[in-house]
Amino acid sequence: MPENWEFGVRTGAPVQPYSVRDDAYLLFLGTEVYLLACPKRCDPAAVLPVNQN
Repeated sequence: MPENWEFGVRTGAPVQPYSVRDDAYLLFLGTEVYLLACPKRCDPAAVLPVNQN
C-alpha cells in the first residue's frame, strides 16, 4: 500500500490521533498497522485496525 493511504470515516467514528485530517483515516503514520477482518464479511465495519508500536 502506498504511503498516506486514506480510508473514509464513518459518521460518529472517533478522530484518528496525530492525523492531519479529520475526515479520513490514514495508514503509515509511523507505526505498522494490521487489519483484522471478519472472514464472513458480515458487516462492512467488521475490520479492526491494530497498531504495532
